[in-house]
Amino acid sequence: MLRSLKAYPALARAAWERAAAYRAVFAVTLLNAAFPLVMMAIWVELAREAPVAGFSAEDFIGYYLAAVLVRRITAASVTMELERAIHSGELSTHLLRPLHVVHVYLVRSLVTRSFAAGLTLLAAALGVWLTPGDQYDLRPLPTMLFIAACILGALFEFFVQFGIGGLAFWIAQVQGISAAFQFVKAFLGGYIVPLALFPSGLGQILIWTPFAVSIGMPVEILTGRMGSAEAIARLLAGAGWVSLSALGAHWVWRAGLRAYSAAGA
Repeated sequence: MLRSLKAYPALARAAWERAAAYRAVFAVTLLNAAFPLVMMAIWVELAREAPVAGFSAEDFIGYYLAAVLVRRITAASVTMELERAIHSGELSTHLLRPLHVVHVYLVRSLVTRSFAAGLTLLAAALGVWLTPGDQYDLRPLPTMLFIAACILGALFEFFVQFGIGGLAFWIAQVQGISAAFQFVKAFLGGYIVPLALFPSGLGQILIWTPFAVSIGMPVEILTGRMGSAEAIARLLAGAGWVSLSALGAHWVWRAGLRAYSAAGA
């Protein structure tokens, strides 16, 4: 493991240069952030009459700006690259190297996220500055919990996307599966609609599901909508989902490699 970590700086430099060569991708990524902002405008208008489930108009602005930022931090885009590598035979080159291919894609994902998150942070900071009231809990403990939640969310997204990408060993197109997962996660994970706006029974179930790990949980910590004790409990649950997603990705990868080798690749 230590030997693998030593390769991370070199992998990061290569991934940074690769990401910088495709700046247009980040412009498209920012455009994709428009949908929650549309939802924000709808809820803000409704909340001007009276608070909705405890959300004022300012609360909705703070929530959705945080959701956009968190999604930029935690999202992964490994599925398409892994699918292409498997179908083109490029994966064979990676398999000849001493470093496991998962490390290459993990560093690429982290560097790409740093680009996207940095650009979105500027827009979010401007929006918060123009919105009256304190929207975020930036005290030391909540801030540390928020950072931990973002790390868990990024790892969860990566392993899920890596596992879905591994299905390309058997399936010609895995992008549809990835898109379906992203849609369900966005709707049930707090990106499109805050989980607090769901019926109480359903909302209490959804906060413990894997869908909330990468968006809903970090956003609720940042906006101060949960206490430290609840945040720690949900972080532990999130760590469990990350472990399960990593095990699932590992199983898919091992099974896929056996099929890949059997095919003579």
